[in-house]
Amino acid sequence: MAVEGDLEPLTWRDRLWNWFLSVRFVVYTTVVIVLLILGVIWPRTFISIPAGHHGVMYRPLGKGTVTEKIWGEGFHVIPPWDELTIYETRLQQKYIETNILSDEGLGLDVIVAVRFRADRDMLGFLHQDVGPEYYDRLILPEVRSHVREIFGQRPAHGIYSSAGDLIQELQNVTMLTRIGEAARAYVIIQEIKLVDIHLPSIVDQAIADRYRQEQLTLEYEQRLVREEKESERKRIEAKGIRDYNQIAGELTADILRWRDIDATKEIASSPSSKVILLGGGDSKTPLVFSLGTDVDKPSEAESAEAKSAEAESAEAQPSEAQPSEAQPSTQ
Repeated sequence: MAVEGDLEPLTWRDRLWNWFLSVRFVVYTTVVIVLLILGVIWPRTFISIPAGHHGVMYRPLGKGTVTEKIWGEGFHVIPPWDELTIYETRLQQKYIETNILSDEGLGLDVIVAVRFRADRDMLGFLHQDVGPEYYDRLILPEVRSHVREIFGQRPAHGIYSSAGDLIQELQNVTMLTRIGEAARAYVIIQEIKLVDIHLPSIVDQAIADRYRQEQLTLEYEQRLVREEKESERKRIEAKGIRDYNQIAGELTADILRWRDIDATKEIASSPSSKVILLGGGDSKTPLVFSLGTDVDKPSEAESAEAKSAEAESAEAQPSEAQPSEAQPSTQ
């Protein structure tokens, strides 16, 4: 028989809740610490290298930078105390703008495009000797130095006209190499292109004037060639006329007779005249006489006179018949 005022026994759920309330501070603190540890360790332990990239390992508890091996693309699990530095090994392009002085001391703004990539086999030495900022530390000052050296040895108009040769010289730019057993370049320069040159206005005007004068010179040369051809043509024409006159002055009697016969033939073939040839011999030209117009075909004056006569005769016939009609009968 239960005594009035006694408490009911606690269930296991109540006991578990009471225990959680007593240790909840410790639990919250532990969860926070674990999450912080995971947040710090996770990115250093589980590393994914994207496409076109490679990694270089640094082991503080070992020999430091690993130069004989590189880590390729994919997912990697490493100890959290080691450090894996990722480098992009694909072909990259950067634009470099440099202000240089020409041989005359004129300031020129030159823009070049540099295509480069890091040598995969030399990534360990590149990380050990230069670091991830190898473009700013190595490529940029090296290319600028070569551009100033090559372009500064020429005048402004020479830079403008021989840009192809200058680019060919820039192709020989070599990055710093590892001195020792691995005598290879850290970075491979694939190509250097001259993008643009900003010349002073006075140089632009001088270059334009120079090319204009060259074009005028070419025009004058073409004119001279044309005039020489024209003079040659006139000489040939004059020579032909001279030869013709010489040949015509040496004509024989037979040739002259033949030409006279041709001319007489043309006159005789005219339909409006009758021709009679008189005289002529072995050395004389025949005489040509015209006997007038053709009798079968009256002239225009004769045709007009005939028409007027016919008209007058037609008018006279009715007037003569009228008196006979008006005469009275005698019967």
